[in-house]
This record gives sequence, C-alpha cells and structure tokens, in this order.
Amino acid sequence: MSSSPVDPFRPDSTPPRGPAGPELRLEDLEAAKDLERYAARAKTMADTGLRLQVAGNVLASWVSVLHPRGLGDRVPVALGLRTVRLVEGRHDGVDAVYALSSVLERLARMAATGSTAFTLPPAPESAPWTAVTPPRGGWTPVATVEDGELQQIARDGIRELADALPQDPGASMVAQARAAVWGRLLGGTSAEAGDGFLPAGAAFAAHGLGFLSPQGTTAVHTSGPWVRLSNAAGYVLCRQPMLL
Repeated sequence: MSSSPVDPFRPDSTPPRGPAGPELRLEDLEAAKDLERYAARAKTMADTGLRLQVAGNVLASWVSVLHPRGLGDRVPVALGLRTVRLVEGRHDGVDAVYALSSVLERLARMAATGSTAFTLPPAPESAPWTAVTPPRGGWTPVATVEDGELQQIARDGIRELADALPQDPGASMVAQARAAVWGRLLGGTSAEAGDGFLPAGAAFAAHGLGFLSPQGTTAVHTSGPWVRLSNAAGYVLCRQPMLL
C-alpha cells in the first residue's frame, strides 16, 4: 500500500479552486495500484462513478456505495473516500465525476506501462449522489471499533439480505430490504430500539471497499447526522436515513 491517506478533515484543509488540467501525476506506482483496487471494488458494489477532487497536491477519490434511489427510500448515504498525494499541485481545482470503467481503463494502462500519470477521461458525467456533501469540520470522536466487528456486521447484513429476498424481487422490495438492513442503527444500548448512531451500511461500505483488516481498528466520529469511519486505508462517510 502507498503512504497513509491524507486527512481531508483537518482544519487547514481548503476546498478545491483554480483551473482544471488534463493529467494528474500520482506520487508513485503503488498509489496508482491502490486507486485501481479501490475503483474496482467500488464498481462491483455500485457502478455510479468516481468523483475526483484536487486541492493542492492531494487527490481525493469519492465513490457512493449506498444512496437513496427515490422518494421514500430510507437507505443511508454511504460514501467512500481515498486520498493520495500528487507530485505536482498545478491542477488544483479539478472536481468532476467520471465513469468507473473509464478510470479503470486508464489505471490498467498505467500499470502496464509503468506510468504514474493519470489522464482524466474526456467526458465527465452527472452523478446525483454528489449533491450530498459531508461536513468538513465539527467532527467529534465517539468510539474506536475493531475491524473484525465491522466485518462481521457487513457479512451478517449480506446474508440477511440474501435470505430475505426471493429469486426475482421487484425494485420496491429490494429498496425496502436494503433500507431495513443497512439503515439499522448500531452502537446504542438496544439495536432493536434503534437508538444507535452507526448505520450498518457504514460497515458494509468499509468492508466492501477493502478498508478493513482482521487485526485493525477504525476510529468513529460524528457530526450531526453524519458518521465517519477512519483508518489508514480510507474513510467512509455515512448519513443516517432521513426521517419522513
């Protein structure tokens, strides 16, 4: 793995600004491989694009693992974030969403040629999930959780969904089941009472994106309705299901 991700939630972080550029030079080949693994995992979970943001010499890569698909869908928002350093910061201000297939194609070409220069795809795309923006500050540490516990929550939820859905479920049934499983709040005195603070969907996202390790730990922070999971591999930003 490349060097530890840059923390975009530090108080001195600044939002992207300035003109965009066509090429981003990553710090090393391992950073490119990390980004390729991350994008490939995201594509298998929810093929809804990769948002690339550049601030100074930091590249932030966002994906959406879970988000509501329409009115009445109470699945939580669960965004993945991985950051790497760039060799040059002259492309400060890049902020666009690209198809994961296009990103993976370019990363595979980089691996084959030994290049650290990532060429931005020519056509950005629209992604409604990018309208949901986590706060940059105001985070309060609330817990440190064993990665193994989060992995178990994710695996239990995957099995529960598989058991709950028939062979050919309709979209409405799938949405209801996903909301029930991944919107379940954990970390309180009674999971049945729903008085927790951590949506199970956050564990699902961290597990699926490869952010968890059997012997690792993950820090949990909250800010309003948002929960953040943080460790050396990346971040998951999760917003509790909205009440109707």
